[in-house]
Amino acid sequence: MNEIGELDVVRLKDGREGTVVEVYNVPNCPLAYEVEFDDGRLETVQLSQIDKVIWKRRSL
Repeated sequence: MNEIGELDVVRLKDGREGTVVEVYNVPNCPLAYEVEFDDGRLETVQLSQIDKVIWKRRSL
């Protein structure tokens, strides 16, 4: 899977879609992403929970 960054839109394996608002890349901890859903809820997910990136923020 390509690198996932802030503001990318992802589909989780459970079918939910959301926007990555933070990437947690902390030494000695698993890579994790804070995802915001349409209803405003936030959830921290691991890469293994992400099915695919459905929209990638374009670099400037």
